[in-house]
Amino acid sequence: MKNKLLKLLIIIFLVANVSIYAQHIAVNMNVFKPLPEVSFAAFLTNPFLESTPRILQISITPKNKKIICRGTILWKKLNKNSFEELLNFTTKPFLSRNFYNDDFSSFDGIKIDENNVSDNLVKDNLKKGKPTGTYRIIFEVFDSNMVFQSSSIEDLEFTNPSQTLTIIQPQINEELDLGGILLFWTGVAGVSDYYIKANIRLSKFESLEEALNRGNPIINNKNVGIKTNVNLREFLDRELIGGEELVLQVKGAIEGPGGQSFIYSDIINFKIKGNNSNEGDEGNNELTSTLEQLTDNLKTQLNANPLNQDESDLSERIQALLDKIRNGEITFNDLTITTNDGKEISYQEFLQILEYLKNNPELFTNLSFEEK
Repeated sequence: MKNKLLKLLIIIFLVANVSIYAQHIAVNMNVFKPLPEVSFAAFLTNPFLESTPRILQISITPKNKKIICRGTILWKKLNKNSFEELLNFTTKPFLSRNFYNDDFSSFDGIKIDENNVSDNLVKDNLKKGKPTGTYRIIFEVFDSNMVFQSSSIEDLEFTNPSQTLTIIQPQINEELDLGGILLFWTGVAGVSDYYIKANIRLSKFESLEEALNRGNPIINNKNVGIKTNVNLREFLDRELIGGEELVLQVKGAIEGPGGQSFIYSDIINFKIKGNNSNEGDEGNNELTSTLEQLTDNLKTQLNANPLNQDESDLSERIQALLDKIRNGEITFNDLTITTNDGKEISYQEFLQILEYLKNNPELFTNLSFEEK
């Protein structure tokens, strides 16, 4: 009986010792709320490195145990039912302790072993300007043998997809003096450089995005550093003309573990003050005068050679364009003039061509008019 009791006590003692040495390691993640959307946007591209906005604290108990951690961020887009993985990382072994996301790598001994980033999802997310949808942050703890210990999960919801990188000035459809065009926008935490892109909008039928992305922009993604206000004239690739309409966008570069990503402002449009109406009238008059002269010249040629179908077709196209100008259906300001190779020409260049054609009408061989 004594021997059986002794064996039972030994078994109880051994079980007790096993439970002591297999002590559970617990993790708790505390996200600071309310969470600024700008900070979270910057956090997404660089979540557990220095210079990242501080948005959460990781608490691990007990302390000074050799552990390995894995972090994952999932994203569920608005009106979607499933999450997609934005990124994940795994650390090298380190001693358990409490830390914040922004000083993760600054602790001696805590290093990232490997990480994976979905570049397409990160770009898709940042193009929206600020967080939108639901983000799930998962933090897992393993012992040094990669035996799972515990995890902490936090869901963050952002339902308003409006911009955070916002252009303050110029305002949409504002009319500005040609001499100085000041651009102001809101700064975003985590941005290392801002870039400006601008172009001329040639027609009211052209969308702002189409105008911005058309070839030969007037400002082509110029890096302005970390400034949040500039004079646009300092970055122009060619001179503006009074009466022109501009479209513009600012984007900010954010460095992350997967490389550089961008956050974008809305595209805005504004106008340049000038004698646009005078230019339009002059353009209409010059164009009408030239086309009338060319029509008369073609009619003379057709009278001499009535079977010339090419000249007959050209005369009809010119007459159709003249009729639209005379009845006010279109104006010079509605026209986009291009050469055969698709190159757009400026107002001054077009007037010079019209003057040359008036003096040399025989050189006018073709006209293509396309409504958009």
